[in-house]
Amino acid sequence: MAYESREYLLIDMLVRSCYKDMKNCIPALFKINNYQKNAVRNKKFSCQTRLLGLEANLIMATNFNLKRKDAKSILDSIKKYC
Repeated sequence: MAYESREYLLIDMLVRSCYKDMKNCIPALFKINNYQKNAVRNKKFSCQTRLLGLEANLIMATNFNLKRKDAKSILDSIKKYC
């Protein structure tokens, strides 16, 4: 459980850093993509889906300067399903 919580906190930190400074989005996307691949290997498809949604949200944020609140519901789902 602690390991999963640590992963969630890391993902949350990555998202925050991306929204704070767009230059942090590319490294965040690579790390989140690695989590997504691990979710597939572990057959956690609900988790994978949410991570894909988060990736899409971060890509849109880099292009359209979206606010972090747009990712809040995705992060809540990741906490629940990952």
